[in-house]
Amino acid sequence: MVANVLQKLRKKSISVSDFSSQAWCEKQMELSYLYPRTPTKQMQEGSAIHHQIQDKVYIPLMLQPEKYPDILYKEAYENYVNIASMSTKGICREVKVYGSVNGFRLSGKIDQLKLENGMTFITEDKTTDKTGAPSNATIKLHVIQVRLYKSMLDGLISGAYTYENFSNVYGIHEMSLSRNFQSGLIDMGIADELTNLEGIYKKMFDQIKNLPNVSDVLELRYINKSTKEIVSNIKVNYDKEDLNNTLRRDMEYWNGEREAQPVQEMEKWKCNSCRFFGKECKTWS
Repeated sequence: MVANVLQKLRKKSISVSDFSSQAWCEKQMELSYLYPRTPTKQMQEGSAIHHQIQDKVYIPLMLQPEKYPDILYKEAYENYVNIASMSTKGICREVKVYGSVNGFRLSGKIDQLKLENGMTFITEDKTTDKTGAPSNATIKLHVIQVRLYKSMLDGLISGAYTYENFSNVYGIHEMSLSRNFQSGLIDMGIADELTNLEGIYKKMFDQIKNLPNVSDVLELRYINKSTKEIVSNIKVNYDKEDLNNTLRRDMEYWNGEREAQPVQEMEKWKCNSCRFFGKECKTWS
């Protein structure tokens, strides 16, 4: 049953954003995988804002991957260098985190980590058309997301989820980089022990594990798409019990125990902005 849902959606793992999407409408989340579409102008505008913020502190690897292991290497290297830079910059962006839930692969990308008063603080940025705080229904999705990031980062720092866990699932130890990509790494002067997947991922996991403990106070920051100004800044307290209850309910779907559920009748107003309404989904039409 576990593999069936992922196969149906043509996925190999669950992302943090999948869980937050389930909080809005589980049926819509499923249909978005079954009927994918090219990014809209609105989505591209949101991505552009993220990139503008990211470019201020992000450190990319200027090598072109040739195959999947090269892509994985690039991801790990940028994570490693990014997090290492926090000791001098006190901040980093677009940090990839990994974990597992009920035997499933789980991954996500934290918008921002910041060191302050001996703690690691998580900030999640969201773009909006509004000039003030978004609706409670919207905030609910992002609360789940940022709490799950905190839970995953806690697991990486404490050693509850390690390189060995990751490698066993992703098969890192069985992969090799393309010759041209590895030669490029050597030409850049990267240490020999870090010019292979095992070396860079072990180093990256060690780097994350050395981060200070994560604050229980999490931040949601909403940025207006037009003005690029922060229009709302919301502090969220970490609630492990509430998060676990949410995951327990959501995992019933991923475990194949039930079908994807549409919104309840009292929330059918959400259907007005859904591209599947009246077409692939006729629940409230």
